[in-house]
Amino acid sequence: MRILGIDPGLRTTGFGVVDVDGHCLSYVASGTISTMKVDGGNLPARLKVLFDGINEVKERYLPDVACVEIV
Repeated sequence: MRILGIDPGLRTTGFGVVDVDGHCLSYVASGTISTMKVDGGNLPARLKVLFDGINEVKERYLPDVACVEIV
């Protein structure tokens, strides 16, 4: 099973991808999605960058499940 973990933030959102096989975990990828280049007061634009970034990660790594850290 492939798991996508998301650490949300309006300026920087982190993600990690791991494969699980029984009790064995294997690192696949990790990274960040940054909205720092978007005008600070433009919340809809920041959310669009995050939406597009998470979709790109999802399409690239094809996770079976995703989990989001509670803020």
